[in-house]
Amino acid sequence: MVLKEWYTEMFKELFLSTIISMSLSLKTSNDETKPYDYELMIQAQKDDKNLSYFIKRDWERELGEKYINNIFKIKYVNSNNIYYGLDLIDKESKDMEYSTINSGYKFPLGIQVGLSLKNEDDDLDALAHISYDNIIKKNNTDYILSLSIKSDFANNNILNTRADIKTWITDNINLFFLAKNIYYSDKEDFQFKVGLGFKL
Repeated sequence: MVLKEWYTEMFKELFLSTIISMSLSLKTSNDETKPYDYELMIQAQKDDKNLSYFIKRDWERELGEKYINNIFKIKYVNSNNIYYGLDLIDKESKDMEYSTINSGYKFPLGIQVGLSLKNEDDDLDALAHISYDNIIKKNNTDYILSLSIKSDFANNNILNTRADIKTWITDNINLFFLAKNIYYSDKEDFQFKVGLGFKL
């Protein structure tokens, strides 16, 4: 009985207040001999004080080539303001694949400082990590800003920025604008999307 209650509470913690968002874009290809380019995106995110995650999958076709891109990020902050997290990045369309384990201290006002261990091609590197996360709620709109820098002050540099604006049409349905940029060594991926989201 105790175990069942624990699973129930864990399920609530993980999935309540999760926001599911979707977008679809179509455009003519830069090569007239190729079919239309498209991108279908679905994502789930939760931005709470102690637990946050961001899960995103894209199905793309560009110049006739099909790609699947995955992003998974999760972070937990305990009662002593120590955070633990995991980032998994796999973007076929940009030839970008790596993972990091993150830990450090969360200061007031959303600033976090710590250490990340990056794994790529079975090589493990230690990176300094500083990030900033903030959510501003005004009227029916949420403004979410996230900035993360990981670096060994040499050739290993990862910069992540995300700006997300959600306007709530009802208590559970929103229109969103998302702008994201990932800079990883010499590779860069910039995206912006407009779509529809709903809260579980």
